Amino acid sequence: MAKTGIFGGAFDPLHNSHLAMAEKALACGLDKVVFVPSGIPPHKRCNVSFEDRLEMLEIGLACNKKFELSRIEYELGGVNYACDVLSRLKEIYGDIVYIIGGDSLIDLGKWRDPEKVISLAPLIVFPRADRQEEFDAALAYWRGKGAEITVADYMPDAVSSTCVRYLINMDKTDDMPPSVAEYIRQKGLYSRFAGLARKLKGEVLPKTYDHIARTCQCALPVNFECRLGLDNDEVFLAAMLHDCAKLRSRQPHEEPEVPADSKGSEVEHQFYGAVIARREYGIENPRIIDAIACHCTGKPAMNTLDKLIFCADMLEEARDFTGVDRLRKLIRENFDKGFVACLKRSYDYLIEKNCYIYPLTQEAVDYYK
Repeated sequence: MAKTGIFGGAFDPLHNSHLAMAEKALACGLDKVVFVPSGIPPHKRCNVSFEDRLEMLEIGLACNKKFELSRIEYELGGVNYACDVLSRLKEIYGDIVYIIGGDSLIDLGKWRDPEKVISLAPLIVFPRADRQEEFDAALAYWRGKGAEITVADYMPDAVSSTCVRYLINMDKTDDMPPSVAEYIRQKGLYSRFAGLARKLKGEVLPKTYDHIARTCQCALPVNFECRLGLDNDEVFLAAMLHDCAKLRSRQPHEEPEVPADSKGSEVEHQFYGAVIARREYGIENPRIIDAIACHCTGKPAMNTLDKLIFCADMLEEARDFTGVDRLRKLIRENFDKGFVACLKRSYDYLIEKNCYIYPLTQEAVDYYK
């Protein structure tokens, strides 16, 4: 009998990590994978309509003949739970296997009738590197309850969908099938901040714009993986605009908000950037403005968003200084310790290179000693 993988989710939007998970699931002995987009997810709000998500799946799944799309939740309407949907799908496909992520296994006890879920189908689970202890505990618990669980040899990025949605605003769509990216462009989906991003792209160098996108791509997952609880809009806007004044010139008397002692220094753009973000990009949120205004120097008593933007600017994937991988690992293991290590590394570099140390940096280092 053919063995069918059932892969449920919001798919908001479909991206390459979803496709990679389905490919890995096929390698676990499945004959095909059926994608089942949720109509109204019980625990989250989707950003686009069910119809658009269906269309993106229809387009994106054409890459593999072993991928299929089920419209069962569209036909059922309303909020549906896995225990009920799996029962219907078992009637349709017979021998089914349920594909879930590590977070779902960890939270399975919060689902409606989880014992029914594990009785209906074996599970293929994709682990989470940042929640290994919780994952191992959940794995042992549900196996003890009789669940048949295969752990896939692949760790997807847990915040991929969030990153993908925000980076679409910056026209960065490498993480999804080109056909899906084109559909999104034509329909103008996920574009709340696209106008700001277009303005930014026209005002900074291409290499700066790419660095900004990578900083966003670093900050958003850290917020999620470290459970910082920050608003993703604030994280994205602070990261996107942190270098909005890079290489822009000004006259000292024109911008009294910019400290005179920063004029001509490497850190001038952080202060001017805060002015530009407010004046030209319409950002009134003081948390975003403050994070931009200390992303180079740090400062005493930084809040969590300040620390996150400081670290993301320093640790984005193109940075290749000695010790950067250790800092990336540390920031995910213990965010506050990771931040202090990043601040120290930045300070040590300035001393090593005999660079000017802006007073605010010295104050930050003294505060966090």
